[in-house]
Amino acid sequence: MPAFKWSDKKKPNYRWLVYGIAGVGKTTLSKYLKGKTYLLSLDKSFERVKFWQGNDDIWVLDPDNPIEDLSDFYNFFKPSDYDNLVIDNISSLQKLFFVEKAKGTKTGLANKISDYNEWNTYLIRFIASVFKWNIDILVTAWEAQNNVTDPSGQAFMQYGPDIRDNPRDYLMGSCDVVARMIQKPQSGERGLIMQGSIDTYAKNRLDDRPGCKAEDFFKFKKTDLEKAVDKVKEKK
Repeated sequence: MPAFKWSDKKKPNYRWLVYGIAGVGKTTLSKYLKGKTYLLSLDKSFERVKFWQGNDDIWVLDPDNPIEDLSDFYNFFKPSDYDNLVIDNISSLQKLFFVEKAKGTKTGLANKISDYNEWNTYLIRFIASVFKWNIDILVTAWEAQNNVTDPSGQAFMQYGPDIRDNPRDYLMGSCDVVARMIQKPQSGERGLIMQGSIDTYAKNRLDDRPGCKAEDFFKFKKTDLEKAVDKVKEKK
């Protein structure tokens, strides 16, 4: 791979990871993306979302052959035809992966230890390959409470994406924003937590907002990266 040059950088590509309970509005959030969007649906939740009804820019994963079907999608999809890709929902893919792998065991129900290591490698490789595309990407996942131990040895429970540890940490580290989506029970208003705390994993390296309403999630200021690219191009 040739040395990196800022002058060759066309524009930053953004990576968002949003997690939350089922039905909180993660798939609906994609309607606020700017430009032309393609949906890779891993759980068919789009069928109840008005924004996606009648839209054919959708790949629905085959639950009976998820591994082979995801490979077919990778070869089929042309990122140059779109501005955004939505990968909805990684947690569902994880469950389908283990169901598929269990089919090869004696009972057809149990997973081998090697399946878990294979999943770690499989998801990391998929994310690394997809994140190379010159396109903005939104990834969604269900939420789970995970055991976390801080440097002092204190253990606590923290909300985060429902994905196994190794690929989860790789995915979170590769994203510009990791946000937990929540809904106010009284008003039904949906919002996103974008600042981490002891009980919620979140991060935001695009701007200084600790949180926002769902409709404002993709409305961030011009980032330092965009400014750096513009500055280099002005000198050319």
